[in-house]
Amino acid sequence: MIYYLTSERSANLMQVFLAGLGRGLARRIKIVPYEHFLTATQVRVPFGTYVFTSFGQSLGSRTPPSAQRNRVVGLHAALLERLGPDRVLNDPQRSLRRLGLLQALSHAGLNRFRAYPALDRDPGMRFPVFLRHELGTLWQAPTLIEDAEAFSAHVRVVKDPGVLAIEFCDTADAQGQYRKYGCFVVGGRIVPRHLFISRNWLVKAADIVDAAAVDEELAFLAGNPHRAALLEVCRLARIGYGRIDYAVLDGQPQVWEINTTPQIVNDPKKDVPQRQIVHATFARAFCEALDAIDPPRA
Repeated sequence: MIYYLTSERSANLMQVFLAGLGRGLARRIKIVPYEHFLTATQVRVPFGTYVFTSFGQSLGSRTPPSAQRNRVVGLHAALLERLGPDRVLNDPQRSLRRLGLLQALSHAGLNRFRAYPALDRDPGMRFPVFLRHELGTLWQAPTLIEDAEAFSAHVRVVKDPGVLAIEFCDTADAQGQYRKYGCFVVGGRIVPRHLFISRNWLVKAADIVDAAAVDEELAFLAGNPHRAALLEVCRLARIGYGRIDYAVLDGQPQVWEINTTPQIVNDPKKDVPQRQIVHATFARAFCEALDAIDPPRA
């Protein structure tokens, strides 16, 4: 059995998958909200594989946040000691979040852009930059800040230490199109999820879905061309489950984040007909990867 640990408000991300394209695994995956664990008087931890998600999310529990974190960290430590690292994916204490990941990747020479806390401006910052919070998701493209004077003006209104300044990395091709790649890491496997092509630098969906774009996306799913590089990224991040979002510059992945509470599938019926095969292809490979992390007891 795979125990998928998450917040109550994010439980639907796995529920939607198991009710649709992943229904073949529905009996093998149990969704366990952290809130149930935090309020239980007695905690039972049966044998299986445990996946920790929802890092940094506030939980709908009366337990103070510091106590919530301590109990989740304690659960992880107990499971790790009992089951070993192959059956406990992600570490609520040591897995890197957005800022730590981006800094580690730039220091390792894997990313060509850098990220900083916005309130601690680095004199070597390369413009343009944009501001975003370390937590949460961007839905609208933020302003690209072109120089130090404009940056100072923006930062004067920033009070939250969680706001980051991130150097803009331009990955547009000769036609002005941007590509956003998504791959899941599941244990030791990289599973390609999608390739979105857009004319917007903040790529949130597949804006270009002609026959050539769909063929390119299917070739990406079949070829898994960045597998080795992404496994190294996940090793640095100490993350065994999540979706890696990235672009490619001169053949090298430029990683934006590893989302440990990712949307697995939207309703495929709401997508264009020509991309239905993309969802089905991903689902097969994703189910195989999930199946592989929970082998029978030896």
